[in-house]
Amino acid sequence: MTSRNRPLLTAVCADQAEVLALSLTRFIAAGSMTADAACWDAAHACAEECLGWVAGPRLVAALAGVMRAVQAERQSPWSFMPASCCRITDDESDLIAALQRARRLDRNALGEVSRRVAGTEAAPRLVAALEAAAETLEAVAPLLAVTPAHRSARQVH
Repeated sequence: MTSRNRPLLTAVCADQAEVLALSLTRFIAAGSMTADAACWDAAHACAEECLGWVAGPRLVAALAGVMRAVQAERQSPWSFMPASCCRITDDESDLIAALQRARRLDRNALGEVSRRVAGTEAAPRLVAALEAAAETLEAVAPLLAVTPAHRSARQVH
């Protein structure tokens, strides 16, 4: 499937928080794959620009936990697009679906989608990481509506 045939990320992501989470996850995946610190720096810079210097690194850490769980439990290679790409891979779509289930606190559906992401019969580490990331994402989502000049006064603690 060519990138032109892939769905737009805005068709899969429910809100700007999920768009940001996907972009950060792409930076993290690239950093893990290449061992290039510039990818990690880009994830932090993007998160800090959007959320501030307290909440931004917190979200990056939570999403790093998700990617580490994917790497530990997944049985096949992970497919992802560049951070700025408007298209989404099937793997990324499944991950966003799992994150959405975690945000809705739907543990049964989260377990099912997490098993699909991991390609295994059980993915307890991924489920736990997604639940932690969803909690963090819910906490920082209101900051996405705040202008940068007001962000430092409204840091999430």
